[in-house]
Amino acid sequence: MKIAHSLAKILVKRPKTVLIVYTIITIIIGSQIRNVYMQSDLTSFLPKDDPTLRLWNKINDEFQIGSTIIIYVEADDIRDPYVLQEMDRVTTKINTYELDKGKSDGVFSVNSIAQMIKEQNARPPLPMGLGGTGKYEIPKDSDLIITYLARLQASEGILFLNTYTVAVIIFQLSDNADYTQILNHVKATLAKEARYSTMTITGSIAMQQAMRDQNLRSLTIVFPLAALGVACVLFFFHRTLKGLLIGFMPLSYALLLTFGVLGTIQPELTILSIAVAALLLGLGVDYSIYLANRFAEECTLNDKIQRVECTLGRTGKAVFLCAFTTIIGFSSLMTSTLPPMVTFGFGCAIGIMFAFLSATILVPCLCLVLKFEKHETIHQWKRFAKILVENRKKFFAISCFFVVLSLLVLPQIKTDVNYYDMAPQGIPEVEKLLEYSRNFGTGANFNALYIETDSQGLTYPEVIEAIHTMEVQIRAAGGSAYSIADEIKKINDVLERSVIIEKIAEFIGVDTIILDKIAKKGLVDEQYSKTFILVSFPAGTSVGQLEQMIDKVNEIVQNTELPQNGYVSTLAGQDVVNVEINKQIMSSQATSLLIALLLVLACLIIGFNSIGIGILAITPVLVVLAWEPGALVMLDIPLSIINITVASIMIGTGIDYSIQTTQRVREEVAKGLSKTDAVRTTIETTGWSLVGAAATTCVALLSTFAVNIPSLHQFSIVVITLIGFSFIASLCVLPMLLTSRFIK
Repeated sequence: MKIAHSLAKILVKRPKTVLIVYTIITIIIGSQIRNVYMQSDLTSFLPKDDPTLRLWNKINDEFQIGSTIIIYVEADDIRDPYVLQEMDRVTTKINTYELDKGKSDGVFSVNSIAQMIKEQNARPPLPMGLGGTGKYEIPKDSDLIITYLARLQASEGILFLNTYTVAVIIFQLSDNADYTQILNHVKATLAKEARYSTMTITGSIAMQQAMRDQNLRSLTIVFPLAALGVACVLFFFHRTLKGLLIGFMPLSYALLLTFGVLGTIQPELTILSIAVAALLLGLGVDYSIYLANRFAEECTLNDKIQRVECTLGRTGKAVFLCAFTTIIGFSSLMTSTLPPMVTFGFGCAIGIMFAFLSATILVPCLCLVLKFEKHETIHQWKRFAKILVENRKKFFAISCFFVVLSLLVLPQIKTDVNYYDMAPQGIPEVEKLLEYSRNFGTGANFNALYIETDSQGLTYPEVIEAIHTMEVQIRAAGGSAYSIADEIKKINDVLERSVIIEKIAEFIGVDTIILDKIAKKGLVDEQYSKTFILVSFPAGTSVGQLEQMIDKVNEIVQNTELPQNGYVSTLAGQDVVNVEINKQIMSSQATSLLIALLLVLACLIIGFNSIGIGILAITPVLVVLAWEPGALVMLDIPLSIINITVASIMIGTGIDYSIQTTQRVREEVAKGLSKTDAVRTTIETTGWSLVGAAATTCVALLSTFAVNIPSLHQFSIVVITLIGFSFIASLCVLPMLLTSRFIK
């Protein structure tokens, strides 16, 4: 109480000065918000030392699989000379310096049917039409084009479809390329040149940038909508502009401070950051509501210092405990092995800290400056409170019944980490990548099996046969596969070492197209001892099916004996990363959940100075967590990267309701009321504040439905549902517990 008294004196004597100083500090820190940027690469969800990533990096370092940009071309007939000339113009303008290997324009190489037809046409004339015209250009003769395409059947299904309505242009980028600059250049070129066909930029690089841009735009949509929703709820509960201002200003300061700090020390945001903005808008205003309502309740105290001291010393104590336990709930996410979970937990933790500081400092100042006095009694709510208290045993029994039902369906919870559900819907780059995957029979993600043998080992027929056999088995398991074995088997199904040596030399240092990827160093090293098998799975495949396919591929590898001391790695790549993240989701959830519960319980015991009351206060949260499986199964929502944080969020937010209710009951009992009357009074007063607090959070999260990201919608639905559960538990479970013999 001494701290509350000292702070009350400062706030009462210098409210305007405090407001000005706090505003200046907020502006200085908040200005760093311009540094934040969005990350959409799913590999960022795994630690850098994860074995899955280490293996992929090894393969990438060995063969330098470059990043690619794909232009998806659609036309009535891609054999039309005008369409091919258009593809050639686009290629030439993007790959300005064709022979510099990306040093000047960032484009290492280009592959397309237009390029290949030019090369065929540049061949010298030969008898029987086997050559070209000797001119390096797209011929205007349609018959010539058809002849050249007949020679390029090996590229069918890779660079064009046999329907001749779809083709692709594949740009391989150099390692030091400025992806953003190249993408912008490609977009500008397509806007000017695409006349006879429809050209859409796609590929993983284009998709990730589109997701980053869309997610940042989503923040600009979600934030004002959430703010508007919260403002409407505040106005509904207070019915005055003063109440709206007092509830909203501390929240605004807290958000500026939060993202200002993130911009300084943790500027890399993810899709979860959109949820952070909405979540803090909902949670941050709660503390202002609690303090403002208590200030209005203490209207009988004429001494302003005493009034502010009473507000901070009583409700402020509960708010501090709420904030501290909420910070613990979010901080528990920082124990996760998934980096974005750590970033999300950190962002929410400092956000709640600033929300508490802003509410504690600004609410009393604003109440004094604006002379906030209005406090209404809602008679309908008083009657509802009476019903809750009189029927508390029945409500408690019903709550326990649903706990049992929910726990019974726990094994039915699904986990999913579908990358495409995380992407905003309607983005052309994403839609065309899926279409590309369907039409060209390869997934958008790259996976590989690393192969190593003795020196010259890859020149032996038995090694090539073993590799080819693996590929056949992989295709039977549902994946696509490509390696040097395919190219060698095209020459002669009966392999001879001399033929293999002659053919394999072509793959060293040659820009060889591999579906939608290109190996800069070729498919084989100079010692003929290292290569890899490209493995791809259909885009949009569920994580459960992916896991089964990957396990099957790894099983094939384990059962393969490669001659010449051959070694084949387990599968590595983006799909493997997806599955690995999925595996870590449940363990990450369990660890952070246990840590959060134990730390919150310790804080409650210390804060209330009672083991019994601490256990009682956390019981409603345990009930809500027990209801969560039932909610997920009922709503048919899987645990994913996005909503895995929900349990820890619920510990942090749900405990607020228990703390506020328990603290107020203890105050009323200390005044001489019976436990039953104390609970009724608490629900009539503090309970109404809880309604406002829950409503603001739910309305803020509803704003996320303005952006078309399915996984974010699932997150909001689950959080809103569990916040509703937390509120119900505080009214249906706590009354029974707080009238027990543990409360003295």
